[in-house]
Amino acid sequence: MVLSSQSIRSDGRRMMSSDGRRIRRRGWKLFALLGLVIVFGWLGWRFFGSQSEVPADEIRTVNPALRVEGPPATPITEMPVVAIEPVNDVPEMAPQVATTVIGDAKPKANQNQTAKAASQTSAQNATPITQQSADANTEPVITADEIASANSALQAALAQVDTDPVAARASLTRLLEGSATTTTDRLKAYDAINKVNIMLTFSERVLANDPYAKQYTVKEGDSLSNIRKSLNLDCEWRFLQRINHLPTERSIRIGQVLKTPTGAFHGEVRKSEFRLNIFEGDGPGRVMVASYPIALGEFNSTPTGAFAIRPRSKLIDPEWRNPRTGQHFESNDPANPIGERWIGLKGIEPHNKNFEGYGIHGTTDLGSIGKQASMGCVRMLPQDVEMVYELLTEPNSIVTIAP
Repeated sequence: MVLSSQSIRSDGRRMMSSDGRRIRRRGWKLFALLGLVIVFGWLGWRFFGSQSEVPADEIRTVNPALRVEGPPATPITEMPVVAIEPVNDVPEMAPQVATTVIGDAKPKANQNQTAKAASQTSAQNATPITQQSADANTEPVITADEIASANSALQAALAQVDTDPVAARASLTRLLEGSATTTTDRLKAYDAINKVNIMLTFSERVLANDPYAKQYTVKEGDSLSNIRKSLNLDCEWRFLQRINHLPTERSIRIGQVLKTPTGAFHGEVRKSEFRLNIFEGDGPGRVMVASYPIALGEFNSTPTGAFAIRPRSKLIDPEWRNPRTGQHFESNDPANPIGERWIGLKGIEPHNKNFEGYGIHGTTDLGSIGKQASMGCVRMLPQDVEMVYELLTEPNSIVTIAP
C-alpha cells in the first residue's frame, strides 16, 4: 500500500524529470541553431565577401634576400589587412584600418597628373556605371581641325625617329599627352614611342642631346648596387644591368663606361585604353619611355588618383592566397595567378589614401590583358611587369590612375 504522501512525491519527481528533459532538449536545439548560424555566416563571409586582390597578410617572400634594395621587412605585416565593401571593391575600397599616409612625403606630380587625379574626387561615391558615364560626358569636344593637326604632328614625329630620336620622343610624348589624337593615331604613336626607346632608354647608347642619360666610369670597389646608391638613381640596379647588357651583376670592370638614367620614373594608367605608360622626369619636360597593355579590375573596380610605391612592398616571386577561395600558392609555383612580381601601391590623395591592398603584378592569364578581369589590381604580361619593377621605386615614383 502506497501512502498518499509518497504518491505525491513520486508524481512530483516524475514531473520535474519530464520538465528537465524538455529544457535540455530545448537547450540543445538552440545550441544547434546557433551553430548553424555561425557556420553559414562564416561561409558567406568567406566565399561572398569581397576583398582586394592581394590582402596585406598574404603577400610575402619565402626568402627575404629576394627583396630588391633596402632593409628587409617583416614579411607578413608590411601591409595592414583591409576589409572591403561588397561586390569587388565597387565603387571604391572602404578599408576599416590603415589610415596613415606615407611619412611626410608630398610626392611631385605634374600638372596633368594632378588635374586627372582631382577630377576623380567628385565621383568617389558613384557606382561604376555612373562613374563611366560621368567620365564619358566630361571628354572634351575635339574638332576635325584638331584631329588633322594632331595627325600632322604625328607624321612629323615619325619622320624624326631615325634622324633625331630625342626630338621624336619628346614630340610623341606631347602628342600622347593630348586628347586630339584618334585611336588609330594613338596606337601608331605608342608603337613609335616603344621603338625609339629601345635605343634611347633600354640600350647602352648615350646620345649627346639626351638629357635623360649619362655615363659613369666604374671605379675600384664598385658594384651595380653601390653605383645606384652613390648616384642616387631612381631605378633598381637590375635596370643598370639590363641597359648595359651585362651577363650578371658582377660583370663590371674598373674603367668600364656604363650608361645610367638621370630622372625618376613614374607610371600613368589610362583605364579607357587599358595601358600603363612609363615616364622619365617630372613636369612639362618629362618623356614617355614605354607603354604597356594591361588588365584592370572587374566592374571598373580599379581605383583612380595618385599613388606612391608602398615602402618595402616590392616583391619577387611572392606567395599568394586567393582571398575569395582561400587557395594558397607557394613561391616558385608556376600556377601562381599574380606571377613573379608584385609592386604595392598606396593612395596619397584624400579620396584614396586608405586604399592599401592594390598593386601592379604579373599574371598567368595572358588572355585577360585588355579586359576588366582582376579584383582591382593592375595586371601585366610577365616580361612587361619585370621591366616596370626595375623602373618604379620608392619614395619618388608616382603612379597616377586616370579614367
